[in-house]
Amino acid sequence: MATCTQCSASFEITASDLAFYQTIAPSFAGKIFPILPPTRCPPCRLQRRMCFRNERSFHKRKSDLSGKDIVSTVAPDRPYKIYDQDEWLSDRWDALEYGRSFDFNRTFAEQFHELNIAVPHPSLNTTNVENSTYTNYSLNVRNSYLVFGVTNAEDCLYGKFVSQVKDVVDCLSLYSCERCYEGVASQQCYQCMYFSYCQNCSDSAFIEDCVSCKNCLLCFGLRNKQYCVFNEQLDRAGYERKCAELLTGLTVEGVTKAWGALQKLSQTIPHCAAHIYASEDCTGDMISNSKSCKECFDIKNCEDCSYTAFTPNGVSSMDCCFTAPDGVQWCNEVISTLGQRCIATYMCWRCSDTYYSIDCRDCHNLFGCVGLQHQQYCIFNRQYSKQEYEELARKIAEHMQQAGEWGLFFPISLSQFAYNESIAHEYFPLTRNKAIASGWSWRDSEDHVPSAEGMDASALPRTIAETSDQILDATIRCEVTGRTYKIVKQEMQFYRSMGLPLPHKHPDERHRDRLRRKNPYRLWQRSCAKCKKSIETNYEPSRSGIVYCEECYLPTIY
Repeated sequence: MATCTQCSASFEITASDLAFYQTIAPSFAGKIFPILPPTRCPPCRLQRRMCFRNERSFHKRKSDLSGKDIVSTVAPDRPYKIYDQDEWLSDRWDALEYGRSFDFNRTFAEQFHELNIAVPHPSLNTTNVENSTYTNYSLNVRNSYLVFGVTNAEDCLYGKFVSQVKDVVDCLSLYSCERCYEGVASQQCYQCMYFSYCQNCSDSAFIEDCVSCKNCLLCFGLRNKQYCVFNEQLDRAGYERKCAELLTGLTVEGVTKAWGALQKLSQTIPHCAAHIYASEDCTGDMISNSKSCKECFDIKNCEDCSYTAFTPNGVSSMDCCFTAPDGVQWCNEVISTLGQRCIATYMCWRCSDTYYSIDCRDCHNLFGCVGLQHQQYCIFNRQYSKQEYEELARKIAEHMQQAGEWGLFFPISLSQFAYNESIAHEYFPLTRNKAIASGWSWRDSEDHVPSAEGMDASALPRTIAETSDQILDATIRCEVTGRTYKIVKQEMQFYRSMGLPLPHKHPDERHRDRLRRKNPYRLWQRSCAKCKKSIETNYEPSRSGIVYCEECYLPTIY
């Protein structure tokens, strides 16, 4: 067992891990450069990569190319050059003009940090986005607002990591869903609201861990059921009466009461140790159609991956997260990357044989580059012949080995963002003092300060039937944080169509509530509550509830 140099936790480096590092070790000028075993545990490695991705903290600033007003994830007081995304993708500038020689008297990280500051970066990361305000890390999105990490989405609001979706609002980690509200970690659901860990369900509310259910209310752990309330089978007429009692004129107080009732019910029914569907030889949670994946979370159609999260279509990769839809192959320590044989990259799309690089597109054979497009055999943004590239890359890799930099992801000090701006703060929350004590930056923002303006959320109409369009002109104070927010017209139309009350919390606070409904991105050893054998699960041992191994769980639901 190894000991994490960051959190001091013990973690295992398996024989398969070592074999993977040997397989992906790159070769420069005929010399193989082994990847050494990690010094940090998988969660701390994930936290480090997440520090480089800011999804939802926006800033107004000027484009450093045209001077026009833009919205960017990088604050204007940070030293980076930021161009409007369309400007960044245009031919109005050339990233090769920032090329420089490598100084073997200095560390790689120090020199790369200077290059990363000098080369322009895009204001946001969106592709094929239409009529969608304030979206980021989005691909093929239409008529949506404040959605992040989203692909193939239409008419969506306040979502994160949602894919193949339409008319979903306030959702997290959803695949192939339509007309859904407050859904978490679910797929192939239709006309559902207030649900978690469900598959192929429809016309249901306040359900969790249900599969192939229809017309169910306040249910947990059901399979192939219809017309159930509190896990009790009713006829259609009885079910409709219960729905009329509980859902007609739904209020925020009614929602809170229903959540409490569902939580109480869930404490009496066994939970499966992991949500793994149509997969073989996998550990982790929320895994679909995958094979031989270890300690992975929110992955789909992956094979031979380890310590990987938020990834579709990954093959033979380790320590990857938030990768693009077309997937990664033979990659290690990458985030928001799409390609093959990449090590320590961020926002490198359709790249291969790329190492320690940021914001590159359609390139191969890069080492320590920033902002390049359609290039090959470049080091520190300078073009070389293939032979020159191989010789210099070998020397730099040797230099990094001596400095203890080779094989590790970028240090957090190279991130463009403060810790609390990055998604690391969502999954590994820290206090301001703790972050600063750890050597990470922090941003105090006026946008997060409670306001005295606007109306209290408690003064909102109790039901949607009592709500007029005049509320669209109102500024509302979140009942938890005091931050102000507004209801947009598209949002109001959705609430009316679903019979939902207006939310009393700021969108960011609602997002945090959904994160709390999702299990952590780490595994613990725990005993099956029935057979007592040891199981790996992301239900922490101190957490209440009944957790079964798969062998004990399946007979209870079928």
